[in-house]
Amino acid sequence: MMNLFNKKEKYEGFSLVEMLITIVIMGVVMLTASSTLTTLIKISTVSSNKTRVRSESEFVLELVRRTVRNSNPSDVYVFGSSDVRKYDPEENIVVNTNGSPIDPLLLEAYNTPKLANAVGNEIHFRPYGYESWVCIGYFKSTNDPEMGYILKTSAQNLIDQQQTCFDEDASKYVIALNSEVVNIKSFDIAYTVLKDSNYLIRFDIEAEPTQWYLAEGAPVKKIVHRQAVVSTEGIVW
Repeated sequence: MMNLFNKKEKYEGFSLVEMLITIVIMGVVMLTASSTLTTLIKISTVSSNKTRVRSESEFVLELVRRTVRNSNPSDVYVFGSSDVRKYDPEENIVVNTNGSPIDPLLLEAYNTPKLANAVGNEIHFRPYGYESWVCIGYFKSTNDPEMGYILKTSAQNLIDQQQTCFDEDASKYVIALNSEVVNIKSFDIAYTVLKDSNYLIRFDIEAEPTQWYLAEGAPVKKIVHRQAVVSTEGIVW
């Protein structure tokens, strides 16, 4: 009779070296997969942010096209106030740089509108058939000097008092046309007088997303440029 206790059984398994090699291979695969997934997420986020920058820029320019076109050239003014005014996004108000509403530099900026082909950061105009004026301006943030906003507001009776359009008293009417995730780096406005006395107005926007996950040397451009050219449609008799 065979003695079962003397029977030798063989057990097969992985050696320590084989297990270590397997763990290393799996670690490399997981590291590569996670790195690839992270890169794809970053690229997707960057693409979404750039799409939003384009959308908001086009929204601003379309708003300008629709409103400025229906204005009388004599009721269109371009001003340069970027040195004397800033925007407080928390309070949603435009503030004077030195805090005084009678600052000589502030009054000079609005008493001397920009001439043809000179670049400004604000445009005030009155559409046909309306008593109220529309003001669109570009201002740097009081909280972050690198952050810029395009603002829109409206006001009454701006003849000889154009500087009051963005006053703090009108803060409830001020609308920021770009969101916190879109930084407007510049918004240039200039016009040319046509032969029929109408204005050909050029708007140039340079914007970028505030959230950017790619390195500076990445092949994707961060800045988005947009331009619109609008002609007033004043009737010359």
